[in-house]
Amino acid sequence: MSLDARYLPPFRAPEPTHNCIRCGRPGVPAEDGLCELCNPLELAQPSATQVHGIAALGIFAFVVVLAVVGRAALSGTGPFVGNVVSAAAVQGGLSVTILVENQGSKAAATTCRIVQAGNPVGGPGELVQTPQIAAASSAQFSAVVTKLGLAPIPLDAYCQSP
Repeated sequence: MSLDARYLPPFRAPEPTHNCIRCGRPGVPAEDGLCELCNPLELAQPSATQVHGIAALGIFAFVVVLAVVGRAALSGTGPFVGNVVSAAAVQGGLSVTILVENQGSKAAATTCRIVQAGNPVGGPGELVQTPQIAAASSAQFSAVVTKLGLAPIPLDAYCQSP
């Protein structure tokens, strides 16, 4: 028995579908975003441009909020002025005593770059973390640096301000 093509229904390729953007149910037509359960009244659905625009606006708003919070957290800290008081040879490097002044209105810690005197840019140097320094006061502390050799040399401290 042979099938006659005249009596067969026309072949139709299946329509592309995706999952519902709200509940994840499969089988939602490509032109819709929500399934029948999530949009029972068949209201107009958001376009892809609207959805991506809302996401981009949310990211932009988050960056603005983060910038404002960061500015508030850092306001009043520094500037910091650092001076090397002394340097002594120890096993593996130099023990450096540093005096750092916080000229700001808020207590904070910072990092200081220890370099050979007269060589603020380029050349060997090492970063040292300061302890918390009260507002409008100074703190003296010691740290061991290993990148500036083993013999005591004149050193400078350049301390960062946020």
